[in-house]
Amino acid sequence: MNTMEEYLNQLKAAFAEEDIEYFNELKEDLLEQLAICLEEGQTEAEVVARLAPPEEIAADFYADLSLDAAINAKTSVVPREEIQDVFIQTQKKRMQKFIKTVFKVLRPLFLLGLLAVFGFFLIYVVKELIEERNLAGIPTILCLFLLAIILQVIKSWFSQKERLINGVAIGLSGLGVALLLFFSVTGQLMYKGRQYYKEINLASSNHAAFSFDSDADVEITTVEVSSTEKPSLMVKGRFKESDIKKIENGSYDNKVDLTLDEENIFDSFTRTGRSEVIFFIPKGTILDDFHLGLSQGDLRLLDIQTKNFDLDLISGDVYAKNIIADEGNVDSDYGDVIIEESAMNLNVKSTSGKTVITGMLGDLTIEGNKGLSILKFLRSDKVVLNNHSGRMILEDSETKKLTATATDGQVIVKRTKGDLSMVNENGKIVSEENQGRLDLKNGSGPTIAIQESKVNATVFSQSGFIKWLQDPSQTINVIASTGTGELRNDFSDVSNDGKYKIDVKSKTGDVKILEKVE
Repeated sequence: MNTMEEYLNQLKAAFAEEDIEYFNELKEDLLEQLAICLEEGQTEAEVVARLAPPEEIAADFYADLSLDAAINAKTSVVPREEIQDVFIQTQKKRMQKFIKTVFKVLRPLFLLGLLAVFGFFLIYVVKELIEERNLAGIPTILCLFLLAIILQVIKSWFSQKERLINGVAIGLSGLGVALLLFFSVTGQLMYKGRQYYKEINLASSNHAAFSFDSDADVEITTVEVSSTEKPSLMVKGRFKESDIKKIENGSYDNKVDLTLDEENIFDSFTRTGRSEVIFFIPKGTILDDFHLGLSQGDLRLLDIQTKNFDLDLISGDVYAKNIIADEGNVDSDYGDVIIEESAMNLNVKSTSGKTVITGMLGDLTIEGNKGLSILKFLRSDKVVLNNHSGRMILEDSETKKLTATATDGQVIVKRTKGDLSMVNENGKIVSEENQGRLDLKNGSGPTIAIQESKVNATVFSQSGFIKWLQDPSQTINVIASTGTGELRNDFSDVSNDGKYKIDVKSKTGDVKILEKVE
């Protein structure tokens, strides 16, 4: 049979006259399927050749009728085992038919997805060959396997060449397996770049600047050299060929500006490893800019003078000492930041790492999420501490104004001079032996103040516990009140000398003003 008309004539002859309605429904489905296949470029003969024999379709129909009659009959004359067998076979045929129908519908979408993935890996391979002069192992192997699968999906459209297509698909799969073994044995599955060393020298120390960004793991160090030398940068490690070109042309106008190992989708199978960068800065040189932007790395930065000091680090540790700058910015997500004996107006953002700043001169702003901040020996006009759920400790410092806010973290300030304002929602506030104006506000967390000297203070809590310990030798007038909590004030009888006054209020929490006992 080469035409649908012949096929339908034989199919109609296989049906009884009383079942002709079912034949008409089946006829409409077959003609609709033929129209779709013709639009896809198939011939009528190819479509008819793939159809089940007319006798088999009719036999399935009458098997279903027999099964229904046997199940619904009031008196069964058919053995139970035969009914079950007919039912099982019928369900199998229906499932096979359903699977074929689903595959026909989804095959174009599946093929489109395969072609898209194949196209991506093919572009990956070509791009790697052109830019890195490297045959990308994994993308090449995946291209071969994907092409073999694509051939298997479309081979039914070329029924006369199925053997040839099967042979080509097997050959591509075999080549993919061979390359997989070869790249695995030689260690070339991942592109590792090549070992490279370069020292970049600037023309002079006047208006020199360094900017270095990398998404790879980098170890960075600064070294102070003789004032007679010129600023320079040493880069060492494994690098891609495209990055080596950047390094070769990385300096202009007395500035080094490098961006290496940028993360992109075409570096998914690149592993260059850790690199090393050393900055050589002549003594007394004032840089126009010093910028580092890293995804991960360890930084040891010493003896830098610059107008702008900028660090942007996702993970890794920073140790900086003797940094003198007009403005400083440090952004660290997960690493520890330690800055010692430096002078600059500094902004620090930290997500979860530890921040330690000691011996610093200049204004300071810290934005913390859930890390730990330890600040000691600061000399600042203004200190701003914003903390979400971490812990901030300020000790032995001097500032004209301190503003510390937190959501549910801890704010601890000890032995610090200046006007101090601490606000918390749910966490703890601790003030110990401070000098200057105190303004403490808390939502539901505890507030604790310990004082030997006299201060002017305002303490307010919504529902948290307030405890103030005062040296009895430095008696001071304390006005304390609470709405529904317990109240104790050991200094309620002290007269107001007009100079110092402490006002403590809580809406519902306990308030205790106690004499400090050694």
